[in-house]
Order: sequence, then structure tokens, then C-alpha cells
Amino acid sequence: MQRKIKRFLRLATVRKKDVSKEINNSNLVQNEIIKNENLIDQINTIINGNKNNSSDKIINSGYFKNNAQLLTTLQNQKNIALNRNKYLLLEKETIRQKIVFNNLKKIKAEEKALEYKKAYISELEKKSQS
Repeated sequence: MQRKIKRFLRLATVRKKDVSKEINNSNLVQNEIIKNENLIDQINTIINGNKNNSSDKIINSGYFKNNAQLLTTLQNQKNIALNRNKYLLLEKETIRQKIVFNNLKKIKAEEKALEYKKAYISELEKKSQS
């Protein structure tokens, strides 16, 4: 009986470590999401700045071509960042589900250990009464 109690207590400890690890992963993913959103904002600022620069001025073709290439490159980078952000958000949701799942398993293991402790204590009381 004591072995079962120890086993479930160890299992609860392992689940607690898993929850801590997943929370750490969630924090790392959240930091990456924030960095990615800042990058998207910076790209938007640069794109909007370049669009506003060429108001009524006459532009030579070289400048226009370079500016168009820059805007195309920035738009591609923005698309990559948006896709990465979607992936990170999905990853964060997956991690959140793992946290909940491991937390439930930890609680069940703790309950089972408590159940076996109660059974062991009642067994000991019966033996001492006999």
C-alpha cells in the first residue's frame, strides 16, 4: 500500500514539473509573439512612411523601381511575420491545452494518493483495534 502511495505522489510531482515546463514554454512563445507583433508594426510604419513620401514630386524611374522593390520585400516580410504569428498563436493554444491536461492528471494522482493514504490509515486502525 505504501508503494502505491509513493508511486502516486511521484506521479503528481512529475505532472507538476510538466506543468511548470509547459508554463515556461508558454511564456517563451508569448515573448516571441510580442516580438513578432512589434516587427509587423515596424514593417507597417516603414511601408506607410514610403507611401507618404512620394506625394506630388516627380520621381525618377530608378528611385521608383528601388522603392517598389523595397515595398515588395517589406510586404513579403510582413506576410512571413503574419504567418509566423498565426503559428505561434496555435502553438500557444496547444501548450495551454497541455497545461490543463497535465494539471488534471496531477490532481487525479494527488487524489489517488490521498485515497490510498486513507485506506492505509483505516487498515492500520483496524489492525491496532484487533
